[in-house]
Amino acid sequence: MGFIYRRWIWLRRFRYRCGYGVHSPFAFDFLTGVVYERGEYYAYRELEAGRRLSFFRRGSHELKCRRFLFRLANYVHPVTIRLYGGLSRGETEYLTKGCSSAAVVKGGRNERAADACGTVPVGKELLVAGRDMNPEEWCKVALRLSVDGSVGLFPDIRVSEDAFHAWEKVKRLPQATVSFDLYDYGIVFYDRSKQRQDYMVNF
Repeated sequence: MGFIYRRWIWLRRFRYRCGYGVHSPFAFDFLTGVVYERGEYYAYRELEAGRRLSFFRRGSHELKCRRFLFRLANYVHPVTIRLYGGLSRGETEYLTKGCSSAAVVKGGRNERAADACGTVPVGKELLVAGRDMNPEEWCKVALRLSVDGSVGLFPDIRVSEDAFHAWEKVKRLPQATVSFDLYDYGIVFYDRSKQRQDYMVNF
């Protein structure tokens, strides 16, 4: 995605920046402490060591997204990170480093057997839909989230009409409560203690 198009998206979403107008303490905390957090985490240096990031690369949207994935995993602190399909190597590294104590499971045909054998811990999950996953499958995998505090992450929710329609279905599932549309990612929290609310975010 080009720089000019990225700026255009940012301008279109300008009024949704930095949590302005958000009254929910939970949503405001997530936006300010995770989405817009600018602190330097200890693991950033390790993850970026040897990559020789140029001045422009350090300010790139790609790096911004990867660091967000790290903060998201760190914030959710799931028992399991369940990956359906594939993300880029960099995205996966940042995501799993964000909560190194989480069991990383590849979702798919053999996941039920893994659960039955006790090799996958039961508890709060961070479910991640890969970029190569058909958006029509998003609802099917999202339905498996049942533990309060679990989170679903769906990339490229606005890359096509099919993806956006799939995202709309995901955030309307009965167990989905709070959703955040970051353009690059859709994040859904599954927590019955929260009131249902959808947020547009200028990321």
